[in-house]
Amino acid sequence: MSPDHNDEPRPQYEDVAAVIRYQLTRRSMIGGGAAALTAFLAACSGGGGSYSDKPAGTKPAATKTIQIGKANIPVPREQTVIVGQVEYTVFDSFNGMIPNGSPSGAGVELATEPLFFLSFATGKLTPWLATEYKYNDDHTELTLKFDPKAHWNDGEPLGAKDFKFTVMMLKDRPDLFGGGGELKEFVKDIEVPDPQTAVVKFLKPTPRFHYNFIAAISGAPNNIMPEHIWKSQDPTKYKDNPPVRSGPYKLKQAIRNQKMFVWEKDPNYWNKDKLDVKPQYVVFQSTSKQLDQASLAFERAEFDVGSIDAQHASQLRNTGYPNLITTQFHDPNPRVMWLNCDPSRGVIAEPKMHWAINYCLNRETIGKSVWQVQVPPAIYPWADYPTNDKWKNDELANKYKFEYNLDKATQLLDEIAPKNAAGTRMYKGKEINLEIITPALVDKDEYAIANVLKTDLAKVGVPATLRSLSGSVHDDKFQRGEYDIDSSWAGFAIDPEQLYTDWESSKAQPIGKNAANKNRMRFRDPRFDEISLKLASIDPNSEEAKPLLAQALEIYFQKLPLLPVIQTGYPQFFNTTFWKDWPTDDNLYEVPLNWWPHFALVLGKISATGQKAPS
Repeated sequence: MSPDHNDEPRPQYEDVAAVIRYQLTRRSMIGGGAAALTAFLAACSGGGGSYSDKPAGTKPAATKTIQIGKANIPVPREQTVIVGQVEYTVFDSFNGMIPNGSPSGAGVELATEPLFFLSFATGKLTPWLATEYKYNDDHTELTLKFDPKAHWNDGEPLGAKDFKFTVMMLKDRPDLFGGGGELKEFVKDIEVPDPQTAVVKFLKPTPRFHYNFIAAISGAPNNIMPEHIWKSQDPTKYKDNPPVRSGPYKLKQAIRNQKMFVWEKDPNYWNKDKLDVKPQYVVFQSTSKQLDQASLAFERAEFDVGSIDAQHASQLRNTGYPNLITTQFHDPNPRVMWLNCDPSRGVIAEPKMHWAINYCLNRETIGKSVWQVQVPPAIYPWADYPTNDKWKNDELANKYKFEYNLDKATQLLDEIAPKNAAGTRMYKGKEINLEIITPALVDKDEYAIANVLKTDLAKVGVPATLRSLSGSVHDDKFQRGEYDIDSSWAGFAIDPEQLYTDWESSKAQPIGKNAANKNRMRFRDPRFDEISLKLASIDPNSEEAKPLLAQALEIYFQKLPLLPVIQTGYPQFFNTTFWKDWPTDDNLYEVPLNWWPHFALVLGKISATGQKAPS
């Protein structure tokens, strides 16, 4: 994870499944492990097959001359990595615990660090802010040790007291992202015997509590916050601007009229011996909505990362452009349709309606012609990594078979929403009309997936509206349950209970109230709740867990609170004009996604080419 130095011991690489088995033993102390499985590494890198947009065994000759453009940034180009990103709407707040409190993918991930990193690229689990963890024999107590060198970017020490403050603050605040839930359910108290030691006392056994502090898929579910900053603040109102964090970069400035965030290397970063990031600055900027214009900016090396889509990258590659690297990544989040289960939303709450919609999803076509590279259909609500095979149940998948079948959809709709004399489908005396939302722009993939569904729903007599909403507007409606179908993504990092615990009835808020990232579809099922609560306290790999996992999965198939659509292959595009040594298919040393905190580890591996920028 962190850059390896020649004089350091050879790092140990572990299959993620082995990591988790090791984590859940009664002597759970981070340390030795097994060699990574080749199949897992191949799956995580997404190399080859339907996850690639590059013809196998062919590469056009590098013949094109690069005309370097002048990047519109306020810092020296040769010292700066420029990342093309989404449309930003929030510029003055970095409070990630409240709706629209922080801009997504704007670089705050480079300032925010977890207790542990887990890499889907390498299978390696790396201690970071924490150096170790250990459960007692019955999993009613967890001891965490913090690195004594760690400090916040304002110079204040970081340690066990900040951990205790964060957990105890969130424990009784289900209105905050990361609040309530497992923290309230399991945490009794936290003792701090010394500045680097936190001992968590649990109300009941829990072998998974450390999951909350591992950055696996994107960031950790819970990031610790500095007590000296937050203890006097209202967490629902405080903007955390500039953000006080512990990572290798600090915010230099946010420029609203350029939709730009400028991050500067922290000269006093605490962990420089493990992670010495090479760029002095990292700029995150919204790219042009015009794909041709955004692609041209990449071609002119005005961006180092992103700012080009798969189609334009393929065209550029075929012209012999020499400085394009395309790196495949098999994303852990399938694209899904979230279905609102709250009865107040009408017909969409009916399980038969969920199955009717499921029959209207042409997964094969979407995977072959809608997504930016060819990908397989998704049946389970998790990535099809080999390490996730143990969670599959082919018997149940065959019993509740997913298929594109408009006739079966029509039959179900005729039962729950028959047509009136005018040919309009009615449910409890009202015309049906579904509201589909997505955070994707109208030329992006999740919008296109939803549009395919909308077209097929119309064929079976179900009218629907489809709207692309900006990040902040979408997040507000999604969290408040003000939608029928949401076209986006879902998944888990380690085992299915990470999904199931968020689907418990106790976490279903009324429509109009912030869900705080839990049970955003307002799913309720008492039997499912019982199973999930049992799973939360046992090893997911144990024999005891197997029947419970099968029961939970069967309820999922029966009710379908969300619909997996396709697996996700994400080609990442890097420009080598100013910076080299990016992750490649042949050397996928780290997850290449710039909106994950793991990207800071990439910035510690790259190096400047020496290219001078135009004056």
